[in-house]
Amino acid sequence: MPLRMDMKNGTRETEMLNLYWKSKDQTRNLLQMPFRSERDFEAYIYNNQDLLPDIFILYRQIQTGSKQGIPDMLGVDQDARICIIEMKNVEVGEEILPQVLTYAMWAETNPDSIKAIWLEAKNRPEDIKIEWDALEVRIVVIAPAFKPSVLKLSSKINYPLDLVQVRRFSQDDDEFVMVETLMDMPRAKPTSTKVMGDWTWEYYETEHGKEPTQEFQIVVNQLAEFVKDQGWELPFNLNKYYIGFKFGNKVVFDVSWESTRVWAVRMKLPPEISEPFQGRTWRFQKYDATFKNSIFRLIPGSVINISELGEMLKAAYRNVSGIQE
Repeated sequence: MPLRMDMKNGTRETEMLNLYWKSKDQTRNLLQMPFRSERDFEAYIYNNQDLLPDIFILYRQIQTGSKQGIPDMLGVDQDARICIIEMKNVEVGEEILPQVLTYAMWAETNPDSIKAIWLEAKNRPEDIKIEWDALEVRIVVIAPAFKPSVLKLSSKINYPLDLVQVRRFSQDDDEFVMVETLMDMPRAKPTSTKVMGDWTWEYYETEHGKEPTQEFQIVVNQLAEFVKDQGWELPFNLNKYYIGFKFGNKVVFDVSWESTRVWAVRMKLPPEISEPFQGRTWRFQKYDATFKNSIFRLIPGSVINISELGEMLKAAYRNVSGIQE
């Protein structure tokens, strides 16, 4: 049942967004359901972290000192970057940028304070290894709408910056949440074999060695071919620690560096599906509850061939996309 959006009045500042739910025999106009307060909005995101698929929220209301203020939430992503998360329950203008820059500079210049928060967090991800001597910071601003000036000025920010627009709609007892990561310039429609991002194979080879990088690339190429054969639209991109195949903004499966020379295939699969898996060349290693990944490793001495993982890959695609083949 497709959803249809109707934009009116031309500009982002004054547009009215109508969201329609079209079924076979009727079209329903979904009502926008704003959050009552910023605290309500923050709690909703914290309790529904799958809306931010590659970020795990560690802590809320971090105290940075009386002069710097308090960022709303602190998280970590799969590239081991500390995520400063700031939320507003109104349309956001360019005044947000110096505010979040202050938070980011505080985090970057006070790694010991961030480390203390990390160590105190009872639910911190076990597999994330943060480089405290070279802390990387990512800024995430979440709001129902952004003024065009924010988008234009965001390109001047030297930190990774995500502007995430979240709007909630309702129909009877059901909720529909629209999540959009804004970009300054329109981009061409990605293909399943196009690599996006700033990291390179040469960087991987420098960090992880020639032979492990070659193995890593073989798996990525086989996954890209599998995706193409299935007719899926899953562009993949190079990140510092993994290469992920995405459905929208969610990673369906990826190849990740588990350590300097060891890699694995991770899939968005619940453990009840992945744990019974038994293969000749692949084995199920463990389930990562933080990012909801099932992790598979190649059995030592085996030839790399992902065909044995085919049914697991299809299950991960169904799990993320909701599309039943």
